[in-house]
Amino acid sequence: MKTRDTKNITICIPAYLEPKLLYTLKSLNKAESEGIEIKVLVLINNSENADYLQKLQNLQYFNDAKDWLNSYNGNLYFQILLNQKLPHKYAGVGLARKILGDKAAADFKVQNLNGIIVYLDADCIVSENYFQVISVYFETSSFNAASIRFEHQVSDLKINTGIIEYESHLRYYILMQRYIGLPFATHTVGSSMAVLSDSYSSKGGMNKRKAGEDFYFLQKYIKDDECGILTECCVYPSGRISERVPFGTGRAMLNYEANNTFTWQTYNPKSFVILQLLIVNLEKVYITTFDLNRLNAQLRAFLDAIDFDKNLEQIRQNTTTYAAFKKRFFQYFDAFRLMKYLHYMRDEGGINDIPIIEGLKWYFENVPKENHVLNPMESLRRLREIDNTYGN
Repeated sequence: MKTRDTKNITICIPAYLEPKLLYTLKSLNKAESEGIEIKVLVLINNSENADYLQKLQNLQYFNDAKDWLNSYNGNLYFQILLNQKLPHKYAGVGLARKILGDKAAADFKVQNLNGIIVYLDADCIVSENYFQVISVYFETSSFNAASIRFEHQVSDLKINTGIIEYESHLRYYILMQRYIGLPFATHTVGSSMAVLSDSYSSKGGMNKRKAGEDFYFLQKYIKDDECGILTECCVYPSGRISERVPFGTGRAMLNYEANNTFTWQTYNPKSFVILQLLIVNLEKVYITTFDLNRLNAQLRAFLDAIDFDKNLEQIRQNTTTYAAFKKRFFQYFDAFRLMKYLHYMRDEGGINDIPIIEGLKWYFENVPKENHVLNPMESLRRLREIDNTYGN
């Protein structure tokens, strides 16, 4: 295996109409970087079809960043790029991340280095131990990628209710997966992920999706047991409104604030509990001592729709131990199929989504078995505490 050059880190930051870019760059400059070569790549970008005012604003942000860089005398190396001609068909955060990641990987290859590529967004601040923890993590672990701890910037319950409920939904979703025993329960947040450059290249790099690019990218590592969870440092994204993407934090907050009476919805815990019967009996499924007809009728219908029995038999025939079977099974029944299952149970199975506050009430009472904290801010703080115990 090629040496890990963990003292070489490139931070990749896509930026589209980002008024807080300098805020992020200054935060990186405050982080402890002694003994590590840090390069920060920023791509200020827009579609070739962007309107005149958008292009003008991006150009202003580019010039502001260059002016700041001209007077910079710190230890980090910054490279500010501008591309205002991204093809309209692909223009978006996925393409911007791909351009940056591909450049970072190519630069490392020229230097014959297997360095660390870290994705960050231009509305984030980072903890002061950010670089040091990432470096040590890849030096001491066998993982090729990492999902980095994140906590949205919230200060006031009344002002930040939307992002508090949204982040609570993200954490509830992951914690419910862990509760029923799913091994791929890992956050995939674009501003909070890192990967070794050789592995980035060998797995085909970033995709060009306009949204969900982070989920699809990191799942390549999660499915192969190559992605760890890094909790010793933290990224703090803003809870801003954004029209850039069809889903994700920005779009979620835009939809949220468009309707003052809207309450964030999440997946019903009933759907997870129904699936749990299959997961906890997986070894019996392997040795054929568990009757799949014991499963809930709607779950059984979903499994029939995805040719589950046929695929299950193929997995059995191609594995000789339960450990191998389990790994292959969860490469088949992965995070994508989990989401399809949950949507099926909602749309076809009559198990409706519920307000996040109801989901949290069920979770706290049944998993850590605590009295539910009614204050949304306190609930989120507790979710973070529980979630962050899963680092490795």
